[in-house]
Amino acid sequence: MSLTSPSAELPPDLVAIELSDDYESLAMDACQLLSETDARFIISGFGQEEWPVNISYDLSSVMEQLPEAIDSLRTDRPAEIDLYGQGIERCLTFVPAGDTTEIRCTSGTAWQPDPEVEILSRTAALELLTGLAGDFGAALRRAAPELAMRTPFAKW
Repeated sequence: MSLTSPSAELPPDLVAIELSDDYESLAMDACQLLSETDARFIISGFGQEEWPVNISYDLSSVMEQLPEAIDSLRTDRPAEIDLYGQGIERCLTFVPAGDTTEIRCTSGTAWQPDPEVEILSRTAALELLTGLAGDFGAALRRAAPELAMRTPFAKW
């Protein structure tokens, strides 16, 4: 999972929207703004080089769940990222097991993951999620610097 930063800042009139204070709504607003740029959200694995995902809906669903998933992996608990958008409908389950983390992919469509399980080091699995948070923060700093200063994005 990664997010490429946009090439330019958004026009001020586009960014001048009223933003919510709750995290989930703020993440959705940020993704909607990033979808107006040339940023790219990329997921690959489980037998598919590039998943058919977008920023406005799919990245938004991931970002809603990301802080809890990172916290879970940091405390050696299972985590889940549900890409519930119509058409993608895939769920990633991260299961820490000692020095490794199993990532299981289940599909709610005709597409089937092959393999169904990928194994990363515990560090690499955590870096996958924290790296996406960092990519998100960098993309916001480029596209909407004022929004990037909001919590928790400023720490990313």
